[in-house]
Amino acid sequence: MRPGWVALSLLIAVPACSPVRKYQEAAQSLRFTLDRVEPDLELAFPLDRSRITFNVTIGVENPSSVSFHLRGFEGAFRLEMDGELQPLGQVKLLRALDLPAGGKEQLAVALSFAYKDLAQAWPALQAALGGERPGVWALEGNLSGDVHGFPVQVPIRTRRSFGAEP
Repeated sequence: MRPGWVALSLLIAVPACSPVRKYQEAAQSLRFTLDRVEPDLELAFPLDRSRITFNVTIGVENPSSVSFHLRGFEGAFRLEMDGELQPLGQVKLLRALDLPAGGKEQLAVALSFAYKDLAQAWPALQAALGGERPGVWALEGNLSGDVHGFPVQVPIRTRRSFGAEP
């Protein structure tokens, strides 16, 4: 066998046997829940000075035997009501969280938006805040972290219903 082919086959085989694959599989086993979404409306006049803050708690469960150091999250926060998806805003968290093997932790964050940022979604938000119709809060994006110095990216897609089941 030529030396070039030996080197190529070694380069292909090494990542499959390395701990990186184990860490990636462990990262894929992480489970996420949207444990709490508590909106707080601060009305002001004129209306464009109003703000809404969402106190959001994300649950993270690690069923694997690998510990993670989570560095941050980037994604989108949305409201689904009457079959329509209303984007509320982009979320970027740079808060670290150490997640032990077999452990469970919560990441709490306050997301604050101005009326002008949510003008299109305002009617749906008013209905959600008033409890007039059922709906779903949705959070999706990517969580970044480290496992023993190796970087990992984990997709998050989680939802929380409110009101009667939609």
